Amino acid sequence: MFTKRKKSIDITDRDLSDPEKHEKQCIFIRNNYLFTLWGLTMHLILLWGVLDINFHSPIIRGLPIVPASSEPPAKRLLLFVADGLRFQTFIEKPPPYLRDIMKNKGVWGISHTRVPTESRPGHVAIVAGLYEDPSAIFKGWQENPVNFDSVFNQSHVTWAWGSPDIISMFTKGNKQNVYGQSYPSTWQDFDANLSNQTTRLDSWVFDAYSEWLQSSSAEKVKNQNGIILFFHLLGCDTLGHAKKPHSREYVENMNYVDRRIKETVNMTEHFFGKETAYVFTSDHGMTDWGSHGSGSPTETETPLIVWGAGIKSSGFRQDVEQASITPLIASLIGIPIPVNNEGALPWQYFDMSYHKYVAYSLLNNVKQLAHQITGNRAINCENIDQIDWRETEINDQIRKAEQHLYRKNMMAGIRVGNEAINFSKEALSYFRQFQRIKFLICLSIMWLGWIIMLFLKITRVVERQNVRTFLLQIINVVFASLLIIMLIRHIMSDCGNWRLPCYATFALISAWLAITTLLKSTSAFEEENTMKLLVDTGGILLLLVILFIGLTYRFAFSIGILIFVLIRVVKSDNAPTFMIWTSLALCIFPLLPVVEPYPRIYIVIIGVCIAIAIANVNDEMSRSQKIMETLRLIVTSLVYLEFIDGRYWISWIILLTTPLCIWFYPKETKKRMLGIMFGFICPLTLLSTSYEPLFFMTLTINLICWLEITSTTSKSSGQQQITVDLVKAAFFMLYILLCFFGTGNMASISSFDPSWTRHFVTIFSPFLMTSLILFKLCIPLIIVGCASYSLESIEREKSTSLAVLFLGDCLSLPLMYHVTPYGSWLDIGSAISKFIITLSLPCLFVLLRCLLRPLMNIYFGRIWIDLSKKKHIV
Repeated sequence: MFTKRKKSIDITDRDLSDPEKHEKQCIFIRNNYLFTLWGLTMHLILLWGVLDINFHSPIIRGLPIVPASSEPPAKRLLLFVADGLRFQTFIEKPPPYLRDIMKNKGVWGISHTRVPTESRPGHVAIVAGLYEDPSAIFKGWQENPVNFDSVFNQSHVTWAWGSPDIISMFTKGNKQNVYGQSYPSTWQDFDANLSNQTTRLDSWVFDAYSEWLQSSSAEKVKNQNGIILFFHLLGCDTLGHAKKPHSREYVENMNYVDRRIKETVNMTEHFFGKETAYVFTSDHGMTDWGSHGSGSPTETETPLIVWGAGIKSSGFRQDVEQASITPLIASLIGIPIPVNNEGALPWQYFDMSYHKYVAYSLLNNVKQLAHQITGNRAINCENIDQIDWRETEINDQIRKAEQHLYRKNMMAGIRVGNEAINFSKEALSYFRQFQRIKFLICLSIMWLGWIIMLFLKITRVVERQNVRTFLLQIINVVFASLLIIMLIRHIMSDCGNWRLPCYATFALISAWLAITTLLKSTSAFEEENTMKLLVDTGGILLLLVILFIGLTYRFAFSIGILIFVLIRVVKSDNAPTFMIWTSLALCIFPLLPVVEPYPRIYIVIIGVCIAIAIANVNDEMSRSQKIMETLRLIVTSLVYLEFIDGRYWISWIILLTTPLCIWFYPKETKKRMLGIMFGFICPLTLLSTSYEPLFFMTLTINLICWLEITSTTSKSSGQQQITVDLVKAAFFMLYILLCFFGTGNMASISSFDPSWTRHFVTIFSPFLMTSLILFKLCIPLIIVGCASYSLESIEREKSTSLAVLFLGDCLSLPLMYHVTPYGSWLDIGSAISKFIITLSLPCLFVLLRCLLRPLMNIYFGRIWIDLSKKKHIV
């Protein structure tokens, strides 16, 4: 079926006396480093490219500002943003004052947010009318990575009070018209026992406003137009994480905010008069278990209530997109709409006595969107010297609306303007996605080229003896010519957007490397045993299909584990009983409900008790190791039950001493794997909320049994065949995805809940908390990586990790086309999560596999024995 793979150069058997052999070794090492660097570059480009294609930054520099209409209904606006307040809880138990506003004094509706449902993108959508810039992913949620235009910038002056993470976003880089005050960041504590202190987060904001009203700053702007007063209220978000959004404390905080808003409105009316508008909303919602970040309705539906000057007082309901709040704020106080706004003015919110002003404001909204369409067409280099028919259509609609307004036919102008906005948003979406197919083709060619090179690397094919030099020269000339022609054509087009040429360049280079490597390599296949080749290939494809289905339906992983058990039982004469039972147990976990952040303490403690029992009945462990692990598990359980506060040093000692505990176990595979299990079970328990420790222990015992079978069946197997490596890699890929989906789902990758890290840190620290959560996700991957390391050490083969990467990359290719900015928020979030999981988990596995050498090889016991043998210390 296959030719035997030719021996690769063994870099561990160096003969420096042979210069020719030494030179070959150096070339081999250099080629490996270059291959690794190229693979890392390909993965980073694909990840960035898919996000860039579908979620490219909507910000365009240099767009003209459309002047605002004169005589706005309000001189000032108070913007209340109750962070983390979801619509479901609000409407089920509406607070009295805001409920009265909804029924009798204003208009209301649902504000639909987009993923990711986090504080930063939510506030950007509210005040700037645009959805998150992808570059913010790499620069953090706390920082404003781009100087986007917002209603704060366009206002005469803005004062803001609230959390330092949000207020600093808008005070940095502004044009000196935004002033902000914040409380200390240490106040943002998610400790559930401190829930009675969270009201100070909101009370400080309202008290700061009361003090401001008595200052000279308030007197200076008492009769000034275009004033915004921003209240960021973090109490609901903090209590939602700590106590959950259906709790009594969450509702009480919502009612407290309601009372203070009533007091604030009365103070404002008394000081300024009646020419004030009010907007109450939220940046994002929250799940029942207190997390947010993905696309479920509880996270994407937030309340919106508007009342005051210029607003209907009939209890009218009109649901809007979150970005539409921006033109609403701008139109109420008569300031220009931010240049990159993509929201549509909800003109139905205005009182009919302002129908003339509304008509002109709606027309300004259309003109602002038309400028964005022109800017996006220019960026895409589409008909640079000509106007697109869509722009012509929008300009005709603008002229038609202006004619209606000139004839005093305001309602007809409003109707035409509303139609023009809908058409403008469609045209804007078209130009933003205009080159999507071209980008995807370039990324696909680039990725296929990388996959071919990776496959040739796995099969270890070597260079042909008789390389077709003439053909290679022709290919080199063809690809160089294509690259030069493409670059010259782009330069001659006067297009300033280099995104497509850059992707096309990487695609050409990847295709050139793949084709030249393929021509230089020997064939790995022969004509004989075609049936066995088809059977092996069919098995690999079946496992890939199961993995693909499992990304959406977790139960498919249970089917994959059952297939794995059957194969191992058939191929082994005496499969260990523990392996069969632990495999059947692993099948249960994907069928269980997804682990929720709400702690199920009794399940976690049961896992600790089972770990203590395993430690004391295990014959592979010494007495001192049993005592050590029992004490660690007891202390861990006391911290988890909160009899001991571990946040300051105990939890961190347990985490940081994990490698030291592991290195006291012998380097024998079974004993070291047990040591790794007991070493990580304690920090994993502190980060767990349900059955994660049980899953981890079951997975470890199952892998140990698998390694025992492999060590007895593979010693005399010789050099492994290609399909054997790929089948083995498919099973490792199954375990890798099971590490994540055995306890989680797609939403878990984007949702965030501080209760996961409550035993380490409760004060809001996004980077530290995210690092701990990522560490928790990596712990099962570490044990699978250790199994891979042990297996490759037994078989003296180094291709399993690369084969895992190969299968993961093959799986990510079709998922690349499923990522889309259209559809429901849940569909968008799920598509992104599936792609990132299949692309990143195998890479993380390979990275961990490279970093596990110290974890598997260092042994303190040997050092202790050597020291004990010395009789004299000089």
